[in-house]
Amino acid sequence: MLTAMIVDDEILSVKMMESIVDWSSLGIDIVSTAQNGLEALDLYYKHKHDVIISDIKMPKLNGLEFVKKIKEININTEFILISAYADFDYVKKAIELGCSNYILKPVDEFELVRTVKIITTKIKDKQTTEKYLVKNWKQRELQGLYRFMNTGSNQLQAVKSAANLNLNFSSYGLFRFVLKESSMNNYIENSLQLDAQMDYIMEQILTALNQYGKGILFDYEDNGWTAILTESDSQQFLKCSQHLISFLETQFKIDIYVCFSQQGSTMNELPHMYERLCNLSRYSFYVGDEQILGYGYNCEETSFKQLELLPYTHNITEALRNKDIPLAVQILDEVLLLSCKADPQSLHLFFEFFYNVTCAIRDQLITNNKITDENRHILNLSYKDIAQISKIDEINQFMRHLLLFVSDSKSATLEYSTLVYKGVQYLHEKYDQNFSLHDICNELAVSKNYFCYLFKRETGQNLWAYLTDIRLNKSKELLCTSELKSYEIAYKVGYDNPSYFSKLFKKYTGQTPSDYRIANK
Repeated sequence: MLTAMIVDDEILSVKMMESIVDWSSLGIDIVSTAQNGLEALDLYYKHKHDVIISDIKMPKLNGLEFVKKIKEININTEFILISAYADFDYVKKAIELGCSNYILKPVDEFELVRTVKIITTKIKDKQTTEKYLVKNWKQRELQGLYRFMNTGSNQLQAVKSAANLNLNFSSYGLFRFVLKESSMNNYIENSLQLDAQMDYIMEQILTALNQYGKGILFDYEDNGWTAILTESDSQQFLKCSQHLISFLETQFKIDIYVCFSQQGSTMNELPHMYERLCNLSRYSFYVGDEQILGYGYNCEETSFKQLELLPYTHNITEALRNKDIPLAVQILDEVLLLSCKADPQSLHLFFEFFYNVTCAIRDQLITNNKITDENRHILNLSYKDIAQISKIDEINQFMRHLLLFVSDSKSATLEYSTLVYKGVQYLHEKYDQNFSLHDICNELAVSKNYFCYLFKRETGQNLWAYLTDIRLNKSKELLCTSELKSYEIAYKVGYDNPSYFSKLFKKYTGQTPSDYRIANK
């Protein structure tokens, strides 16, 4: 809502202009009225009005002198000058002062409305342009800061960016907010929210952060946001995390995980702190479903040396050579227990251990000529494949499965392809229903994170993207073979929101459902 003031030495004229126009419908709030130029000038200092409707002939300070003084304070203030005289000199001076809006008395209602509409459009266009320029400028500075944080390079530019953003790095922390997506509904609702309200959601997150210091928020990436909270300390980090979880759930029905760093005191620490935050974010998925994980809260920074895992690697390799699977499982359990107590920075060392064990298993299979169709995939396993497993129960089941290949026992064989096949069958059978990740994993008797890893590895898609493909393919079939309306098809393939279905269909096919039907009939 723009603010305005009416200035006229005739009180009846003021009352008339207040009443002949529905100002609120035009986006205007009349916050002041005055009967001479000096009174109006005092009111302007207080309210800084966007629009002023002023008579020219006034006592103490006439309209043109009043305009001149206001323009010296703020050149962007818009005026509508009103006069009982059709005097060209007045018009000329008004134009010279930057006033292009001049109305003769008696004021015509329609002319006033038309003039106000022109002015409000002009102001809003200017505000939009200024907002866009500020956003672009701020985005460039944020990119300079993010580049240094992510790579450690261009520190000089980052220092300049921090100065331009007026950031003080004498006491700060890093945060990572990651979206939870445990069902197709979560996936759809998050997509809808982010597509429609990304800028607004980020503004609100930033507002919430600023309650605990001075925050900056980077663009949405990898299913979440990274933030820096300056002018704050470690005592505020947990409170901030709890507040953001509650705030996003209440305001937007968005569930998140939060990780936060230790407290930093110099900008030089930023790349190292960001690296540790990324490790912590991954570690939060590895150790379980803890919604908040933070240094100094429920995670401590400790030193962990690679040498400490070497005896375990040696012992499990010997156990495999001797086909002592129970001993190998025992050693694996010990290492898994260690991994839950280690510094997140050391998590990669455990994945190196798991990869070394994988190589030892592969060597044993090759040496004993036990490569089969069932275990042939182990020949192509890389460190990257192992490192992509995100949770402790996943790596536990994965390594136990590999250990079974070395065993002479045929009774306990776990076939990943069977699990994924059953999962795909489940999706095809229940594609038109709203079910959760818990539902499908409960049906298959498998851990959620382990199943998601296997499913993505074997199909190349996450579960919800795969289900989306099934639904869209079914909708294409119905569009071509039935007379069902688009919204009916949306409901039939499992979408409660026909509008979302139409947007999704166009996003994936490049056509609306109606255009697709016409083109394929």
